[in-house]
Amino acid sequence: QCIVDGPHFSYAYYLSVSNVVGAVGSIMGAIIFQYMQSWSFRGAFCVTACIQIFASVFDLMIVYRVNIRWGLSDEATYLFGDAACQSTAQMMATMPMAMLTARLCPRGAEATVFAILAGFQNFGSSVGSILGVLLSEGLEVTASAAGPCDFDRLGVLIILAHC
Repeated sequence: QCIVDGPHFSYAYYLSVSNVVGAVGSIMGAIIFQYMQSWSFRGAFCVTACIQIFASVFDLMIVYRVNIRWGLSDEATYLFGDAACQSTAQMMATMPMAMLTARLCPRGAEATVFAILAGFQNFGSSVGSILGVLLSEGLEVTASAAGPCDFDRLGVLIILAHC
């Protein structure tokens, strides 16, 4: 155990409960977006960025154990922040991008343009994962079942990763 008083979610909890809450959050994001359709794309992206920033605060609360001082369990804090708010914001960010793509692509090439953009999105996600690993190594945030573990700069890593 790297962190004695840290959150210790079971794998079943992480896969089942958080995925269900995340799916509900995505549905909420799609519903909220219905009311945002008349907004500008810039306004919609600003709102989703603010929701993502709000959700990342919950990650920091868990790392610095603020949630325990406030009487909130790790499970509830994680579910509300990472699973629900982040999924809601992700769906709210995806919807305007899809609409913008539909408006900008030429007639008859919608499927091709969508496939190209999906490929770029997957590539960007892979690059982001690699950069996250490099950033973790650079900040010397380590975790190993056999030890040693060092989470001293995990808060800084979370802030940089969300930027």
